[in-house]
Amino acid sequence: MKVWWVRGAERISFNRPNTFFDLGVRGSGKSSLLESIAEQYLDKGHTILDLFASRDGEGLAWLRSPYAKDRKILLLHGECVDVEAPCDTKKVQQLTLKDFEEYDILISASPLYLNMDDEFINAAAITDKLYRRLSWKRLVYGLVREASNLYYSRLKVSDNQIFAKSQMIYLLREARHVGLALGLDSIRFYAIDIDIRSISDYTILKSQGIDGLSKDLDWLYSIFHPHIIRNMSPQNFIILSRRGAIGLGEFAEIPWHKQERENILRSVGIRVEYGEPVEKGDYRGKFKTVGDKEHAEIIHLYIDEDLSFDRIGKKLGRSSRTPHKHIKEHNRAVERSGFCPNCRRVKGQHEAEIAVKG
Repeated sequence: MKVWWVRGAERISFNRPNTFFDLGVRGSGKSSLLESIAEQYLDKGHTILDLFASRDGEGLAWLRSPYAKDRKILLLHGECVDVEAPCDTKKVQQLTLKDFEEYDILISASPLYLNMDDEFINAAAITDKLYRRLSWKRLVYGLVREASNLYYSRLKVSDNQIFAKSQMIYLLREARHVGLALGLDSIRFYAIDIDIRSISDYTILKSQGIDGLSKDLDWLYSIFHPHIIRNMSPQNFIILSRRGAIGLGEFAEIPWHKQERENILRSVGIRVEYGEPVEKGDYRGKFKTVGDKEHAEIIHLYIDEDLSFDRIGKKLGRSSRTPHKHIKEHNRAVERSGFCPNCRRVKGQHEAEIAVKG
């Protein structure tokens, strides 16, 4: 990646937890540029976290990049999804901070989850893990195609929109303290809140199409001809530094980037099997229903820990009637079908056992 500075000059360090905000129309090469920046961080010995991509699994193209030959790659997937791949795989729930040091590239891709909700919830769990990263040997470069996905992932685990937005801003503000560099892209300048845009170390402009620049950036027309801004080739970009430098740059084409209409799962040799979605407990007024995980925990406490209904209820914050009811339902299901569907959805070890003490 090369930059020719038009005003001011600056050395872009890929040993710093910088935030890059990439703006351009569809097909302008935003994703390829973020991947090119990722290559710079990889070459410096840092870790890549490809967190969000298109629904067709764009991020999985790393598995056919030159880095797949000599770098360690980990695919992250949902709890009810089984994945066979030519690299290591792990459920998001099993992800540890050590993985960010041991693996060179971690990929969380849409086809590896049951649905969009499952992907967003797990993405929030991944970023929550990074909050606890108090020290590190390697930076993590988080590649987020369409920055608003970060907000939606926070919204899935937050009580309201304001709290979700504050959590996203908090992540970006704390990024440098947890060793997190970020590459974010968006189609429209105003699609991302000003509190987020102002945190970016570098704003990168790709082809803006017929809409042109936003009012906050139209002063750039005094430096660059409108035709250039409307019709830049995918390998060119304009870069603005938070310190005031302005440059025109180019990067090499990414030959391993996913192509339109391509089945990337087949191309890189991945097989995915989807199980039934796990049922989660829902709040109904002041009462919360029992989800599959809690059901399996009740069975475990009753069989393995030999706890009474009262003690199970106290441990889970429930009345004694709740474990009594679920143990009866579990036993009826096993007697009727040979297994308990609640336990099977979360791979409970007692899915085919009658729940008796001891």
